[in-house]
Formats: sequence, C-alpha cells, structure tokens
Amino acid sequence: MLFKFTKSDILNSSLVHSETGALGYTILTRPHFIRGVDKDSDTESEDDSRDTRRTAICNKAGSVVAEIKWKGFQPIEVVIGKERISAKGVFGRQSGILSGNVLGIPTRFDTEHFWMALPEGLTLLDHDSNQVKGQFHTNSLRVGDRLIAAPIPGLGHDYLEFETHPLVSVEELIVTFILVEVLRRSRFHPYPGDHDRPKMWRAKSLASLRQRLRRTTL
Repeated sequence: MLFKFTKSDILNSSLVHSETGALGYTILTRPHFIRGVDKDSDTESEDDSRDTRRTAICNKAGSVVAEIKWKGFQPIEVVIGKERISAKGVFGRQSGILSGNVLGIPTRFDTEHFWMALPEGLTLLDHDSNQVKGQFHTNSLRVGDRLIAAPIPGLGHDYLEFETHPLVSVEELIVTFILVEVLRRSRFHPYPGDHDRPKMWRAKSLASLRQRLRRTTL
C-alpha cells in the first residue's frame, strides 16, 4: 500500500492512493480546548488548553477513525476506532532497540516488527527476516513502480509505504507512523527547547537497555 502526502506537513495533509489519486485519509491537527474539571462551565481555561492539540485521522467519507491528543509535542492519548489508550500503549511491551543512531520501537501487533528511526529516515522492519515492511519516503518522485529521491528539495512529495498485516488496521499503522516520525525528528533534529521533546523513548529511559540488548539491526 502506497499513500502520497499532498502537503509537506504530515499532521495536516491528505493521504491519497498513489496509483489512482483517490482520497484515502485526511489528517487534521487543530488546537484542542480542555476545560478544567473544577472550573465554571462558562469559562474557558487558556492555561489548561495552551499547547494542547488534537490530530484527527478521517476516512474518505469524513468520519474520524483515529485521534491523537498532544500536550506540546508530547502525545498523551490515542484513540483508534473505539479503543482509547495511552500513547505508549499503542506500541509493544518488549524491549526496544538502541544502537548508535538507531532507535527501534516495537509494534504491539507483531513481536518482530519494529519501527526503525534513523537520522535519515524511518522504516518498519521485520527484525526476524530483516525485511522492510514499511517506509517513509521523503521528497520523492514516482517513476514507474519505483520511488526515487527528488534532485531538488521540495520538488517531490512524501510517501508512506507499507505492507498490510492481518493483525493490524491501516489506521493503527498511520497513527504509529505519526508518533514515531514526530519522535524521530525530535530525537535527531531537536526542537528549540528540550522540554518539548517526546518522552516516550528518550535516551535516558533506554540507557539500561544497552547492557541487556545484544541485537543487531539494519
């Protein structure tokens, strides 16, 4: 399955099927206002809502099929269909992979599938077979059945490619892609102000894995 982003902002873009141009999903991110439970219902709490955003993933009919709620750049809650879970709960519980400039985050639907984040890109890898099951192609051009890097920045489009899996929905793959890509950018291309970096898998939280982890990657 190959989706093309119609805009460079992955949090505000349509995903269209690359071959047909038909709309698959729409991703919209807007400020999300939350009232404090102890506040008067007629008053809006700017302090509580500041930097709080909601990313909605809509299907081609316009129905919301998944959501991500953010506090700054921190994902705080995920909704996929009727399932409401923490942002970390959408990933697997097995150990992650930390090796040099490689950060591997396990999926929850397959113990051998890891999102592999590197400074230069993001892939979904079957660790057992070492086969790529998904990839984020940035600034690329489609030539026949292939994607090639555009020779000039901004000339191409971003593409999200992945193989379907019987144990996971397309919506969950899109949600986990967004979460890991935001994490990847914050880790390898930090935002101004380290306090805005997503905390799910910071280097500090993975430091203990270096002694336990002896897995090779990529």
